Amino acid sequence: MKLFKFPVILILLFLTLPAFAQKLKADEIIAKHLDSIGTAEVRAAAKSRMIVGDVLVTFITQKNQTAQGRVVMASEATKMLIGLNLNGADYTQEKFTFDGKKARTGFAYLTQRSLLGNWVDSNNVMLEQGLLSGALSTAWTPLNMGEGKGKFGGGGSKKIDGKEVYVVDYATKGSDVDITLYFEKDTFRHVRTEYKRVSSAGIGRTPNESSGFSETRYKMIEDFSDFKDEKGMMMPHLYKILFSVSGQRGTTEVEWAFTMTAFTPNPKLDASTFDQ
Repeated sequence: MKLFKFPVILILLFLTLPAFAQKLKADEIIAKHLDSIGTAEVRAAAKSRMIVGDVLVTFITQKNQTAQGRVVMASEATKMLIGLNLNGADYTQEKFTFDGKKARTGFAYLTQRSLLGNWVDSNNVMLEQGLLSGALSTAWTPLNMGEGKGKFGGGGSKKIDGKEVYVVDYATKGSDVDITLYFEKDTFRHVRTEYKRVSSAGIGRTPNESSGFSETRYKMIEDFSDFKDEKGMMMPHLYKILFSVSGQRGTTEVEWAFTMTAFTPNPKLDASTFDQ
């Protein structure tokens, strides 16, 4: 009998390991994340949403030039609008919309798109799949999974700014962007999304000319913080976008910092809200 006592104890210890010691799958992380937003009943009742706030744009690689203004976000089911009104001399506005069928990106000044506008316009999956602005929108991807959507994978963990987070990958057809979502380990709140894309170097007329070209790397980070209750929904009130592109002409970095000041649940939104 003594020969079997030690293995039995080990088995009992294994069976009683706490849940946090076991690796969570991506789908389990997403399910817990949805509960962190609000109960199933509250989430189901959130048909539309409007948010307004302030925005500060910092052109990091241009000697900290800035522009500031107001932001409005509106969403209804999978439809969404993000609009910025800015005081920049050549950066007066920004507009992203998805009407449930088509994604559109507006001009920042006259007939020119901004760096962010060009990126989103080239990667419409961010609007079509409800990724841009995270849980601030009713179009948020985990809330609307189904036919035509991508898939969650991974489920590991890492540290961001000294804090433990769960890491979930998101893959969808027709996109060559690497998309990674991060969820706070203690609360399962969505705190970051990272987008990465690499474009191959150009080809010159001769081998020597080609050797002078370099690949272009794009990276966009969305950060969410300062979570507060809004009518039963836990919403981030600070939202940042950091976009960088590096390649043949060096590196360019721009940051958009949003402070959300007013949330309106279930407003009546005209269909034209989501038209460009």
